[in-house]
Amino acid sequence: MNAAGCFRVAALIFCLAPIHSGCDKGAGNVPGSGASQGLPIGRMKVAIMPEYDDPSVLAIYDGKFEEAASYPIRTSFLIPRGSVISDACSLSHEGQHFCQLYKTASKGEYDEVSLVLPYPNFYLSFHTPQLNVKNEKKEIDYRIKVNHPVKNMEVDLQQPLRSSAFSISPPESAQITQKDGSISVIKGFNHIAYKLEGVAAEQEIAFKVSYLKSDPKPSVDIKYSSMKETQSKGKSYESQRNIKTTLYALFGTGILAALVLIAWRIRSRKKQGKQP
Repeated sequence: MNAAGCFRVAALIFCLAPIHSGCDKGAGNVPGSGASQGLPIGRMKVAIMPEYDDPSVLAIYDGKFEEAASYPIRTSFLIPRGSVISDACSLSHEGQHFCQLYKTASKGEYDEVSLVLPYPNFYLSFHTPQLNVKNEKKEIDYRIKVNHPVKNMEVDLQQPLRSSAFSISPPESAQITQKDGSISVIKGFNHIAYKLEGVAAEQEIAFKVSYLKSDPKPSVDIKYSSMKETQSKGKSYESQRNIKTTLYALFGTGILAALVLIAWRIRSRKKQGKQP
């Protein structure tokens, strides 16, 4: 195999990076044409729910872009690295979810999720890497970073059931809109909400959350679903995390092997050229 062939092998490995579907109902557009560079998001709601149905943080990004010249548009979102995506959708004007194909790439402390939106509304839900539920005191440093400017951002933090001493350290620019003690009528969760205006693209917003919780079970485990169903969900999320880790490892190993092969081949050709 010559050097050009080696480069083709490396390119093939790179192209095998997985493209996923946002949910089980099927896919819409493949990430490709269209552009949304600099297109602002009019409103965006971020829901942060520690230990909701899994020993991790369930996060939901829900919002609407400003009207673009035409749709579909291509965009991307940044989520905590190693997160497992449940839904990546675009919402029609009637509120119907259209699941989209998406592609993930590692961007340092974040994973970048690229997809195409046929409508200005978006909906992205995912679970972060698992928390250490063995420790009674939990400390979460959740960081929000968006590739687009956001005119109005609402951040809703939900306190896990059977927890106490729930405390939040918001960024200085955040204004509280819903105080501690606002109990959800349907499920009994305590919510604290904040509002931020004029969030710049690439700006990092940190919410530090701490609380005490002695049992390792998620909030919906006991009160709203059977233990068997919850364990099945937990295993599903964990399986996806393991698959993702394995893919990253295989991808990295394949690239390294291709580079070593290329270097060895070039060195061998140089040695052969020096021989009489």
